[in-house]
Amino acid sequence: MIINGKEIRINRDNAVVSETDEAYCTLVKKILEEGVQTHNRTGIDTIAIAGWNYKFDLSKGFPIAETKDVKAKNFTSEIQWIHQVQSNEVKWLNDRDNHTWDLWVVDEDGIYRIYEQGSNAINDPEREVPLKQQVINPITGSLEKKPVLDKSGKPVMVKSKDIVDNKENPRTIKEAIWFGKQYAGTIGEAYGFINHTYKRPQYVEHKLKTDPTDRRMNISLWQDAHIKNAVLPSCVWSSEYKATPDGKLHSYVHQRSADVPLGLPFNISQYAILLSMFAKANGFEAGTMSWSIMDAHIYVNQLEGIKKQLRRYEYMKDYSSAIMSSSDEEVERLYNKINELYIKINEKVKSLLGDSFDKLTMTKRINLTKTLNNELGRDYEEAYERKVSLEHMLTRETPELILASHDSIFEYSTEYVKKNDPYLKENPIGNKDIVLKKYHPTPFISMPIAQ
Repeated sequence: MIINGKEIRINRDNAVVSETDEAYCTLVKKILEEGVQTHNRTGIDTIAIAGWNYKFDLSKGFPIAETKDVKAKNFTSEIQWIHQVQSNEVKWLNDRDNHTWDLWVVDEDGIYRIYEQGSNAINDPEREVPLKQQVINPITGSLEKKPVLDKSGKPVMVKSKDIVDNKENPRTIKEAIWFGKQYAGTIGEAYGFINHTYKRPQYVEHKLKTDPTDRRMNISLWQDAHIKNAVLPSCVWSSEYKATPDGKLHSYVHQRSADVPLGLPFNISQYAILLSMFAKANGFEAGTMSWSIMDAHIYVNQLEGIKKQLRRYEYMKDYSSAIMSSSDEEVERLYNKINELYIKINEKVKSLLGDSFDKLTMTKRINLTKTLNNELGRDYEEAYERKVSLEHMLTRETPELILASHDSIFEYSTEYVKKNDPYLKENPIGNKDIVLKKYHPTPFISMPIAQ
């Protein structure tokens, strides 16, 4: 049969929803059905549950979500930044086209600024807020924020960095925390800083080579002495490793807080890479990766995006069943019917949007169409989602991680191709030593970030 001009052969062995998407979307449904709306430090409420556990078997395939495009280049460079490079300098990521941590970087004046966001955000770019410093209460051990006073005893006031830099469309500052100029350009004493200080990844690798039965092979990114100087204390804060007599290396990863729509797909795949690197460099096969979360949540402004992802999952399950139970001719008729409906609606949208149509991304086309004709926009979105979901199931392959042979995790290359390099089509990670093959996800879904 023909899909988008290419002839394909139906491979029913691969026309299944991945175990990763099954586990992930089951968690999403649990949060939506059982979660409780909760206030938190960001000012944007979450729908949250307490406690989630799952065990991924890496021998059955690399765990990565396919119900949306997870940016492999970003999650891989981030895990190397934390555990291999052991840095807290955000420029290292920026140099590799990774801007995941830009909202959490300390400005050059030593101040970390938090900005208004969400539907209840105040719009007042000229606003000033009192500068505060994080301290640990010696009695309760809790992290508190105390005002910073000038020489006359008055609170020091801080403006938006956008106002200071005379930028257009400045953001409204919500909070300002003093870290000191020595932390400028970093996320403070967090993540890679902790690893650089305590050398726990080095410990794990040393024990894997010299004493693989050791039961203390753990990496902790939560160190009380550094919390007050951390812009964001580590969310995925611990990982433990165990080698078994059958030559496999297993891990247990714990996450205190999980932004399920945005962060969790990143975290699962990147810690699978870390486990695989430890295993490959030290003569083991990657085994299981157990995962636990205490607070699993969805921000309320992410509900639209995560429900779209969940619809894809349901479509993919339905299409998997149809492919498995139907002849090739019946599957082809199903695809032609769905594709023809999409083409028909697409032509209506094209006539509605006119010359701007070809300049817009699919997301913008759908949103603009909804604004002009809500019913047509919804039909357009559904037709598109059904089309890409069925195409995914008909062309799906099982993702595969391939690592270069090195004697240490610290020998893996940290150089990445630029974002427009054609190598990314072959390997979305973009690293010559860490290669992801056969990853063909459904399209990217944008999710808001809560600072």
